[in-house]
Amino acid sequence: MIYLKKLSLDDGTEIYDMLQEIAANDNGFHNKVYGMTYEQFKEWLDHEHSVDNGNLEDWMVPQTSYWLYDNGKVIGYGRIRHYLNDNLAETSGHVGYAIRQTERNKGYGTKILSLLLEECKKLNIKKVQIGANANNIASNRIIVKNGGFLFRATGIKNFYRIEL
Repeated sequence: MIYLKKLSLDDGTEIYDMLQEIAANDNGFHNKVYGMTYEQFKEWLDHEHSVDNGNLEDWMVPQTSYWLYDNGKVIGYGRIRHYLNDNLAETSGHVGYAIRQTERNKGYGTKILSLLLEECKKLNIKKVQIGANANNIASNRIIVKNGGFLFRATGIKNFYRIEL
């Protein structure tokens, strides 16, 4: 069974190990945990949990972070921004996700985006914006497979919209 689980303060070594398989800048997805010690990860987790629960700095927007699981094994990481500020609208989008290296090319990218879009519906986000590096062919395909249409391209980054 494939499902999303919200980030929790109880998350431990299985999450930490998965995050060590996702580069610090994995095709535009920023993974601050890559290369951290486990103790630093627990501090990061505490901070992310705080942000997910509304403790935001001025430049931030509300967000929810999720882990993708398949039959009890953590596979990937996803985040939904509940709305976009001007900077995010110009440079990024509502949804970001990454799959651990050992689980890529198995359909999990398509599945995590599909599940994240279901969560977007619950948040009443009607037009979801997603950015993908132009040279990340797999991610661009995943977005299109989930109903995305290209509305802006910079040559470096493609921006898609999915209407829910």
